[in-house]
Amino acid sequence: MNPTPPAASDARPASARLRADVALYATADGHVLRAGDDYHHVALAGAELDDLLTALVRDRPPATPVARAALDALVGAGLADPRPPRIAVAGTGVLATALRAALRRMGVEPGPGGAAVVALDDAALPVDLPAGTRACWRAGHRVLLSPPGVPAVEVAARHHAATVHRASDRRVAPRDATSGVRSAAPPLAGPGLELAAVQVAAELLRPAPAPDEAVVVDLVALSVSRHPVLPVPPAPR
Repeated sequence: MNPTPPAASDARPASARLRADVALYATADGHVLRAGDDYHHVALAGAELDDLLTALVRDRPPATPVARAALDALVGAGLADPRPPRIAVAGTGVLATALRAALRRMGVEPGPGGAAVVALDDAALPVDLPAGTRACWRAGHRVLLSPPGVPAVEVAARHHAATVHRASDRRVAPRDATSGVRSAAPPLAGPGLELAAVQVAAELLRPAPAPDEAVVVDLVALSVSRHPVLPVPPAPR
């Protein structure tokens, strides 16, 4: 016979980590984990169970190894969400602002102390960017995100080398600075900016991103592509 589930007017503390329709509560002879209409008796000692409950409510790591293993098991079974990583977004432009907003919507509060990512509205990447720091930036009508295994400045150099010939072709050079018409819209705006911010945020939250795969968001076509990229070889001596 199934234990009696908690009443609809449950006054117990809520956990943002537990998935929808999952609850952990006391019964007359122990504790029960309820997932939808499935019920599982929990065999944890009092102190370890209290540690698990506190971790779920306060969204912090459990203090005891047994409670940590229990929480890992809940995450592995899809009954609880993993703790979102901390991400520090460096940048003051439109892309950085949109990226922070996208991360917050995904449950991540950007701030110091986490993995760093640089977000720029142009391709002027700092040459002294620390190794391993990922970066996203706008280059023409695209936003690029560097992979974790290739320095961002080298990704930018590869992209520039692959595209610079288009604008330098004399056949497409403007006759003068006043003839014709151009768009009044900023390059980073509307659906393109939203897609870029959401895609970059999701990529930063991937548990095992490809170490040498750059992500490219086309702001005009509203499409996403992935491109293997190798480090720029050293100059010959």
